[in-house]
Amino acid sequence: MRIITVLVSLLFLAACSSEDKVSRIPDDKIITQNDFESAAGWNIDPDILYHGNAHSGHYAIKVDKDHEFSLTFDTKMGIVSPTRIKTVHLEAWAFLPSDKSTGILGLQIMDPATNTQVYSRGIRLAEKVKSHSKWEKVEADYDLPANITSEQHIRLSLWRADAIDQVLVDDVKLSIKE
Repeated sequence: MRIITVLVSLLFLAACSSEDKVSRIPDDKIITQNDFESAAGWNIDPDILYHGNAHSGHYAIKVDKDHEFSLTFDTKMGIVSPTRIKTVHLEAWAFLPSDKSTGILGLQIMDPATNTQVYSRGIRLAEKVKSHSKWEKVEADYDLPANITSEQHIRLSLWRADAIDQVLVDDVKLSIKE
């Protein structure tokens, strides 16, 4: 019986690849993760939620000539982490149907007291996505300024920029890198 237990344990360990261990992010490091099957934490406007051929599930966020911004994730920095966040990692899957699909998956830090933008960066999708009509993974790391406070808000949304055709994003994950 002991030999069977040892063999089962060895098989289990062999099944766990090192790639799986490296790619997993601890839950306490994830700021937001959404496949848009649920919109918890994101403002809701059904006109900017795409239903159809999403990367996973049935829903994705979209922008097009009639919708400048997608659903927006917005929360206080102090809720995200009790300590200063130095770097965040943003990843998502993007679908650009044509060369008229551009758009930016944008990250902002906003000061609610003055309603001003303190920090802004984003993934310019037309620069990262190499094929049209195909879901592609995009990702980037962003170093946050040291002067960000716990009262300021971190926001994440898809911005149309100058896109004429629709732009879709799904399976978004924003996490603390350090």
